[in-house]
Amino acid sequence: MKINSNSLVPITRSFGGLQIFNNAFGDLNVKFKLAGIVLVLIVVTNVCSYFYGLYGWRFGKDPDELYLLDRAAIYVPDIPLFENKVRQVAKRLDIPPEWLMSVMYSESRFNAKAENFKGSGAIGLIQFMPATAKDMGTSVQYIKQLGHIDQLEYVYRYLQAVRTKYGDYKSLTDLYLAILYPRAREGEMCYSLYESPTKAYKQNSGLDEDKDGKVTVNDIDKRMRRVFGPAYVKEKIKINYSNTEPIIGAE
Repeated sequence: MKINSNSLVPITRSFGGLQIFNNAFGDLNVKFKLAGIVLVLIVVTNVCSYFYGLYGWRFGKDPDELYLLDRAAIYVPDIPLFENKVRQVAKRLDIPPEWLMSVMYSESRFNAKAENFKGSGAIGLIQFMPATAKDMGTSVQYIKQLGHIDQLEYVYRYLQAVRTKYGDYKSLTDLYLAILYPRAREGEMCYSLYESPTKAYKQNSGLDEDKDGKVTVNDIDKRMRRVFGPAYVKEKIKINYSNTEPIIGAE
């Protein structure tokens, strides 16, 4: 049987079109696959970074690195100098440096120029109030323009003054109360620092762990334990609170 070669042209063209069609979709599938792989890698990287930030000390992070020091790197230009100063101040206050790092992170995220956005006028690493700065013979404007190292000296001066008046710091919670409301250091767990609907409560409502319209010593203790687990554990040597919430890393 003789086959006319001309009759093969449409067939060849048809198969050629199918081949182009397959190639086009094949390329599309490859691109989708590559995009999917990239997306998965991004998600895995972000998840790993998040958990490393919370629990890095469990996954090969240098166990001797100061707690939260990696978070400080965002604002602190000279990390070794900053770490050395933090350790010096902590030693002078007779507290673990982890406590000092925790309260500074809680108040300012280590931003020495941080300002209270709720209108209290507080400034700096531990949110110095205008009246507090005045008592130390300075002003919040002056403190704001100081670098981390110089401002840490004012952190020491303030915390040492509260220590002299109310006694040594017994826990992370106790240290944080010295910044928030020094008189509360003498109170019981139910002692109320701020109550709704006062302006002070509105400015500190984020500390109300129970959301009951009051910020108590118990609320502060719960927050310290929940947010700063590794530093909170340090205080268990000296003081034991009865909270049972699971310990988590810094937010």
